[in-house]
Amino acid sequence: MSIQNPGSNRIALIASSLSIFVASYNIATISVSLDDLKKYLNLGGVELTFLASAVLIGAVIGALFSGVLSDRFGRIGVLTLDLITFIVAGTLSSISTSYLELMMFRALVGMGVGIDYVVVFAYIAEIHTMQRGRNSSMTLMMFFANFGILIAYAIGALLLTDKSTGWRYVFLSGAIIAVPSIILRLKLSESESWIKERLGSTRRILGSFFSRKHRKKIFKYSVPWFLYQIGDQSLTLYLPFILVSYSLSSFSSGALGSVLVKLFTIPASFLTFIIINRVGKGFLQTLGFFVRSLFLAIVGIVFYFSIHISGDLIIFILGTAFFFGALGPDKTTVMNPVDNYPTEIRATGQGMNEAMGRIGGLVGVIGFGLFSILGAGYGMWFLSATCFAGFVFTAVFIGSKRENIVDGEKGVSHSQ
Repeated sequence: MSIQNPGSNRIALIASSLSIFVASYNIATISVSLDDLKKYLNLGGVELTFLASAVLIGAVIGALFSGVLSDRFGRIGVLTLDLITFIVAGTLSSISTSYLELMMFRALVGMGVGIDYVVVFAYIAEIHTMQRGRNSSMTLMMFFANFGILIAYAIGALLLTDKSTGWRYVFLSGAIIAVPSIILRLKLSESESWIKERLGSTRRILGSFFSRKHRKKIFKYSVPWFLYQIGDQSLTLYLPFILVSYSLSSFSSGALGSVLVKLFTIPASFLTFIIINRVGKGFLQTLGFFVRSLFLAIVGIVFYFSIHISGDLIIFILGTAFFFGALGPDKTTVMNPVDNYPTEIRATGQGMNEAMGRIGGLVGVIGFGLFSILGAGYGMWFLSATCFAGFVFTAVFIGSKRENIVDGEKGVSHSQ
């Protein structure tokens, strides 16, 4: 792989980070709008759950096709497509007049999300020839994912003061923030690594991906992503609703409480940036899954036994769960596939593994809703159990040893 100049690498990192910010922001816009949409569209619990899930359904579709398209036709064109998707779908969501319309447009937003998380990480992995730089850049990008959700909660708290139309402005804001990313995309050049290694046909790409050499990677890297997203997506979408139901009095205060919970991910992301090359992705993933499971279980106990504690303490406990998620599996599950698939099928591998993660998110959103119907606490215990399963899987199949970091993409040795 030829080394691109530092200036172009910086532009690529800024553009990619902003793109991830836009994607995560658009995921979270529905979460702060659920209560108002429930009243405006007169929705029942099942309809509300499927509306919240629409973005994840779209993300599965986007992840599946975008990886193959990116390996076949290049990174930049597909990346531009996903930003156009955010602008169009966000605008149409803001003027929706029916449940079916909003479901369709939110699924279209989800397709943009699915595309983004596949192609952006494949692209950034290919402009870094050293593992240290790759780890640091991708960790920084995932910081912007956490920040995008945080800002969506904050914007929602401001715009939802008007209960009749506030949700429209929230969705429209998701379209507006995508515009600067398109301007930056015009400055990006195609991945030189992909140009050199491209296979040239969809048949060859899929043949290589499903070959015996790479088959085990689907299992090894999709299962943790699946298990983590069960909790991550359901908590992202339901967090304001959870805080309203169990601790805070209004949906606006639930959105503000969500901002406080999500703030815990900011120092966690900085800490990951500092230590990931020292301790390795395997260790962070193992630790993050285990501690997150513990604190979600504690929240389940509080809810189930109706233990009276302050809203501030609930925010602290949930915030700690978010902290350890952001410290480990939130980033490592996304980074591992692009690190371990070769250039010619990197986006396809990322896409297939991400699709499994998004399916996990869909299972989480629906499962959390159904378990919560059984009683307060069951939903949290469900999420805790999936995190514990992620801890066990990582410990058994990936391990916690630090990678052997060497120069050059072909020379990277992964011992985790």
